[in-house]
Amino acid sequence: MQISPLTLQDVYNTTSCEYEISWELVLEKICFLSVSYFCVSTELWFLVQTRDDPTFDNLFKRKESEFYHGKALEIGVTFLPSECPLVNHILMSYTKHHSPTN
Repeated sequence: MQISPLTLQDVYNTTSCEYEISWELVLEKICFLSVSYFCVSTELWFLVQTRDDPTFDNLFKRKESEFYHGKALEIGVTFLPSECPLVNHILMSYTKHHSPTN
């Protein structure tokens, strides 16, 4: 997966205040926030999987990963439609990596 960072120009639109609070732009920013939390969670999870260093706190990083994954899921479920592919992907990933049976 290749991710490029957003610039401030990508997030802020200076054309008009009405456009900034339009439904489409608010949904776009909600998606950005949810994806950002999901990416942080995924990176932390990968770190936990690849670390064999005894000084690295795997339990803390695993819980931190689950926290960010949960935040991404909470934001997605709260503000996006349930049939949204983004929400479905985050939910499937959450149940795969942070299921209580693990």
